[in-house]
Amino acid sequence: MVSGRGLTDLDLVEAAVAIESGALDPVELTEAYLARIEATEPELNAYVTVDADGARQAAASARDEIAGGRYRGPLHGIPVGIKDIFDTAGLRTTYGSIRYAGNVPTSDAVVVARVRSAGAVILGKQATHEFAWGGRTDNPHFGPTHNPRDLTRIPGGSSGGGAASIVARSCLIAIGSDTAGSVRIPAALCGCVGLKPVYGWIDMAGAFPLEPGLDHVGVLARTVDDAALAVGVLGGPVVAGRRGPVPEGGRLRVGVLTGGSQDLLDDAVRSGLGRALAALAEAGAELVDVPLDGVDERAIAILTRIKATAESVHRSDFRDHPGSYGPDLAELLFGPAVTDRQRDDALAAVDRAVADLGAAAGDLDVLLSATVPITAPPIGAMTVPIDGESRPIEPVLTRLTSIANAAGWPAISVPAPTAPPGGTPTDLPVGIQLLCAPGDVGALLRAANSVMGGSRAVHGYPNSSRRTTLT
Repeated sequence: MVSGRGLTDLDLVEAAVAIESGALDPVELTEAYLARIEATEPELNAYVTVDADGARQAAASARDEIAGGRYRGPLHGIPVGIKDIFDTAGLRTTYGSIRYAGNVPTSDAVVVARVRSAGAVILGKQATHEFAWGGRTDNPHFGPTHNPRDLTRIPGGSSGGGAASIVARSCLIAIGSDTAGSVRIPAALCGCVGLKPVYGWIDMAGAFPLEPGLDHVGVLARTVDDAALAVGVLGGPVVAGRRGPVPEGGRLRVGVLTGGSQDLLDDAVRSGLGRALAALAEAGAELVDVPLDGVDERAIAILTRIKATAESVHRSDFRDHPGSYGPDLAELLFGPAVTDRQRDDALAAVDRAVADLGAAAGDLDVLLSATVPITAPPIGAMTVPIDGESRPIEPVLTRLTSIANAAGWPAISVPAPTAPPGGTPTDLPVGIQLLCAPGDVGALLRAANSVMGGSRAVHGYPNSSRRTTLT
C-alpha cells in the first residue's frame, strides 16, 4: 500500500498509478477525501452537497472491478467533485439557485456520464455563483465560498467551489464550466491549474446554460499533467504534458501579450508575470512581445453578449419570482434589457477581437498573459482598485480570459512561480494564462509545465477556524 505521505497529498498521476498497481485502495482514498471534506467544511464552503454514501458505494465498486481485472483507466477510483451546474442523476443539483434547492435530476449531464463511465468516484456537488452568472462564487443562497489561501477573500468563479476544493485537498479533480473564464479565474485566484479545452470538447448538454456559444466544460487540478490526463480520459486524446525544459529541437515560441493586456496589472500580478517569463526563458522558450489592444472593448462586448443571452433565459422567471434571485442578478435583470442594436454591436466587437487574436498568434506556438489582473479581492467587494481607479469587479476578473471563450481556443491557467525563497502561506496566488489556436495542445501543456516547473498548488490542513489561511 502507499505509505509515507497522506493519501490526499497524492496527485492524480500518482494516485492512478497506485490504484492500477493495487498499491492504493480506492475505498481508502475516498475515505481520506471524505475526512478532508469534513475537516474543511463548512468553513471553506466549497461543497453544496456531499454524497458520502454514494461515494463509498462507487469506491467499493471500483475496488471490486479492479480486483476482478476490469480496470477502466486512470480515473477509475479517483475522487472527483462536480460543479453544481451539471445534472447528476439521483443527486441534488441546485444550479446555485434557491429555486432549485430541492431539484434531483433523473439523468446525468454528458460530462457527468463520462465521469461515471470512467469509474471515478463523485464526492458531491461543488459551489458556483448563482446560475454560474458571475466570477466570485459569492452565493446569496448557499453562502460565499472562501479562498483557501485567505478565508476573507473570494475564490473566483463561477467554478469557485472546485478550485477551492482542489487547493484545500478535498477533491482530486474538479469538473467545472467556463463561459468567460469560470475555470481559469478561480484557478488563478486560489493557486491551482484550470484547463479549458477547445470549444465543444465535451457537449454541455445537461448543464444549465449561460451563453451556449461561449460555454465550455473544463477541469481543475493540481498539476498540468493531472489536468491533461483528465481531459484525455473524458474527452479524447490530448498530448501529455512535460515537466522541466523543452526538449532540444522543440523550442517553443511564446507570444507575450503586451499593450492593453498589461496596462492594468497590479504589482503582485506584474511581478508574478515576470517570474513566469523568466521560467520560460530558462526552459529554452523564445519570448516574442505581441501587442494586443482593445482589451476593454472586447471584455465589455463579451459580457454584453452573455447578458443578452442570459436575461432571455431568466427575465420571465425574475418577473414572476423576483425574491428567488440574489441582489447582483436582480440588479442585472431589473435594469433595461440589452437591445438588438447593443447586441449586434457587441457581436461585431467580439468578432473583431477574435480576428485580432488570430493575427496576434501568427506562427507562434502559444500566447501568454496574466490570467486575472489582480489577486483575490475580499468577499463582498463589488469594485476593485486598479491603477488608482475603482472598477467594477466582473469586467476586471474576465478582462483577460473571456477572449479564449469567444475564439473557442484551448486555454490554461497555472500558478506563477512564487517569489524566492518560495513565498509564504499568506502570499496570494497569481495566475498565468496560456492559450493557443486549436491544434497543438501539446505546446500549450509544455509551456504551462515550464512555467510551473513541476510545482504543485499550495495547500494544507486547517488547525483552527480562526485561521485566515488553510495551512
